[in-house]
Amino acid sequence: MYPVNAWPIIISETTANELQTLSIKLPKLIQQIPKLYFNNDVKKIADYYFSGNEFIAQYAMISHEKKIDIGSRLDLMYTEDGFKVLEINIGSSIGGWQVQSFEKVIRKFHPYLSNQENSNYFHSEDSQKNYVKFLIDKTLQHVKSIENEVNIFINFGQDQHEEIDAKSLLFFNELLDVEFKKRGLTGMACSGKLSSLKLRNGNLYLGNTKIHSVILLVSDDEEVPVDVFRSFLMDATYFPDHVGVTMYGDKRNLGLLRTLAEKSKFSEEDNELILDSIPWTAEIKKRDIIYKKETFDLIDFLRNHKDLMVIKSARGYQGKDVFIGKYVTNEEWEEAIQIGLQETDFIAQEFSDSINFKAPNKNNEWTSHKLVWGSFGFGNMYGGVWVRMSEVESNLGVINSATGAVEAIVYELREEDFYII
Repeated sequence: MYPVNAWPIIISETTANELQTLSIKLPKLIQQIPKLYFNNDVKKIADYYFSGNEFIAQYAMISHEKKIDIGSRLDLMYTEDGFKVLEINIGSSIGGWQVQSFEKVIRKFHPYLSNQENSNYFHSEDSQKNYVKFLIDKTLQHVKSIENEVNIFINFGQDQHEEIDAKSLLFFNELLDVEFKKRGLTGMACSGKLSSLKLRNGNLYLGNTKIHSVILLVSDDEEVPVDVFRSFLMDATYFPDHVGVTMYGDKRNLGLLRTLAEKSKFSEEDNELILDSIPWTAEIKKRDIIYKKETFDLIDFLRNHKDLMVIKSARGYQGKDVFIGKYVTNEEWEEAIQIGLQETDFIAQEFSDSINFKAPNKNNEWTSHKLVWGSFGFGNMYGGVWVRMSEVESNLGVINSATGAVEAIVYELREEDFYII
């Protein structure tokens, strides 16, 4: 759907290790918020995440207590002060791993990457293969009584065309077959309406096919059947997109992590990681805040420091509902503040500015670009990273594939004689 740059991004092993640490640790720290910040109080959790609905909050906490690993993607800026985490997306519908399909094509364009003498120096983490390995590992770990067959139900969304569904299934089955053969397993990916999944004799079925995992690659309005949730509670399926993911994916969590770190609620190392990598973040409402050890009225602070701040929805996606102070007028900024006050889930976040990178534009002219990095964590496994880039000349602040950014493959250079970031 989106353009891919024929030129890759090259990073050092040190940079890759930084991304690995952030991508594995931060999602796990988010999962400690219900206990450390809310003391597992269902009413407080309901009020904060579920508009006061304690019934849903109870289901979320039941799911949360199963403590399953879930895939995640960090969106980061590389600034003059290093990587800054803009948001943490958790669940199966995080996107971004599709660009890995171009890896062999990119190598072909560049003899230096593909010749035998140099090719082994350039390593690109295969996010697709890493995800499939993670998915099978977690299914085997969390589902009881699996023998030699693993079947995965994938929801592609109600609006997707049947032909695209069929091609997507073929793609997933090719990835699964490779991993199944390594393990001596059989199985397949299948799809359909979520309502077609039925619980029988303690197992979940699509027709006569026993299902061991349910993955929601697209967040849409189709309701997840009670049978799926029951099978998950009975350890009959691995279901990483349970209602608890609503808690984990809320961008207000970045502010909560900073609050907990400032109170030294984590290890010294994790507190430092949070405070160094997550920019100042706060929920928008009429109150006092502390910014760089000074106390301010939040609304006055936002009005007086427009160019330092970003206002965005805590549940937004694809760059929607994002207002970057330095790129909007005073009138637009005031409108953003009022939206934040009227809604219950808008945040203010310190603006993180990407350093400029030279990259080719669509005319193959090398110009300055801003980059957003999308880095994957799959449980304890680093899933790799890819980049979205926007030319500085046409950049309006929001760097997202859905708003015109160009994607790029990332290689890690395993050779100390080169100088890179």
